[in-house]
Amino acid sequence: MKHAIASLRFSLDKGGAAYYQQLMTQIQQGIVSGELSVGDKLPSSRALAITLGVSRSTTSKAYEHLVAEGILLSEEKRGVFVAAQPIVRQAKREEDKAVVPPAEPAPQWTFDSGVDVDVFPNKEWAACMRRSWLAPDPAVLQGQYHTGLPELKVSIVDYLYRVRGLNCVPEQIIVTAGSRDSLMLLHHALSCLAQPSDSFDSPVGEPALGKMAWWAEDPTYPPIREVLSQQGPLSFIPVDDEGALLVPTKDATQQVTNVALLTPNRQYPLGISMSSLRRQQWLQRLQSRTQNWWLIEDDYDNEFVYQGRVDVPFMQTASLHKDAIDRTFFIGSFSKVLFRGLRLGFIVSPQVHIAQLHESQRTIGFSASLPIQPAVADFMHRGGFDRHINRMRRHYRLKRDALLTILTEQLALWCEWQKPQGGMHILLEIKPDWLQAREDIKWDREIAQDLVKEGVVLSPLTRHFSMSYQRQGFVLGFSGSSIATMRQSINVLKKWFLDHNE
Repeated sequence: MKHAIASLRFSLDKGGAAYYQQLMTQIQQGIVSGELSVGDKLPSSRALAITLGVSRSTTSKAYEHLVAEGILLSEEKRGVFVAAQPIVRQAKREEDKAVVPPAEPAPQWTFDSGVDVDVFPNKEWAACMRRSWLAPDPAVLQGQYHTGLPELKVSIVDYLYRVRGLNCVPEQIIVTAGSRDSLMLLHHALSCLAQPSDSFDSPVGEPALGKMAWWAEDPTYPPIREVLSQQGPLSFIPVDDEGALLVPTKDATQQVTNVALLTPNRQYPLGISMSSLRRQQWLQRLQSRTQNWWLIEDDYDNEFVYQGRVDVPFMQTASLHKDAIDRTFFIGSFSKVLFRGLRLGFIVSPQVHIAQLHESQRTIGFSASLPIQPAVADFMHRGGFDRHINRMRRHYRLKRDALLTILTEQLALWCEWQKPQGGMHILLEIKPDWLQAREDIKWDREIAQDLVKEGVVLSPLTRHFSMSYQRQGFVLGFSGSSIATMRQSINVLKKWFLDHNE
């Protein structure tokens, strides 16, 4: 494809180097040839990306490399300009040969299940930040709210009740620095609560002398597996069509404390909702005094439901038995609904264990950013949070439907998938008959390795498994990727299948 920018004409070759490298080379050649002169202003990265039909990250990366090399000059609020002449002298010494950009892997197309920051309500958020800091709470300035800003806790309680029917009080909320921080805090607290005698009174105590066994679903989100592995031995719970299976209790005679991290409302990455029968089986296990189990429920990406409504209760409120309620913790995060850099999450603790969580937080330190919490509380209190989620729900539904259309047009011969009712990704599976006709290897990983060379990053399904795998495919996040990027990536994947269709 060819496009003229000012007096410079760009020509991007799909079969050539990465687009950002082609842009760098052509800008440098434009300077050498005189098509671009010192002081000429280049289009913004956004405008150039739109003109060329590529992602903004591609044009931004080209500009950033050239600025770092002194070829371009970036001035705040003014734009990007051609700098002085070192590249011209270099080119002449090389007898007008094309300047070779730095060689480094630079995948430019990916399936991102994060937030689409391009449609974030920046002005409304800025107003919340300004308003919340016009007359700041002295206790915020002094860092006194160790477990979270009270106003934010109230807003979280109100939101959880309205949207998900979770009935709790602000004292049960502990604000954290995200899911990783929540898990580390719970690990310390449970080490204290799970005494070898396993008293159900659960007093505040010292770390237990007994053993702890952590359990994660299989498959699961790889970073979660890494976090839990750092806490000690990690075991895995197979997942079937009804959700996480009940696994045998480990070493009951040795009083091992078993802690399971589950995503019952929408299992990641399979998208399965745990059946009512399986939920009751897990709750019965929690209320058993002969089996020492605790449960952490992760409400992963459940804010975005595209058909119907979420009417599946939290595990923490699904049981009327006190022992089951007291052994269930709930964790949530704002990174999937606001933006990754916020780094705020929360724990909903059973009331009987609030004191221990506070004590553990004092012991391991306070990681959550307090200064940003007034802005989040203001955003939620004034309705901006609800409006934003509603907008993003519609926005992500359109992206989901667009990706489904692309898949139907391009990959129906080799892959299969289900239309997800919610969430931020689609599970694309390679058809069993295609796999059976070939060697028994992890083809999704082989494909992913091949596509990296074409500038496409895929997340293989087999990498989410820790034990034996029965399915192969890819986890395609759609919320944080443009439709154009997804289409380009699928086209490359289709070409791979066509080339290997013997």
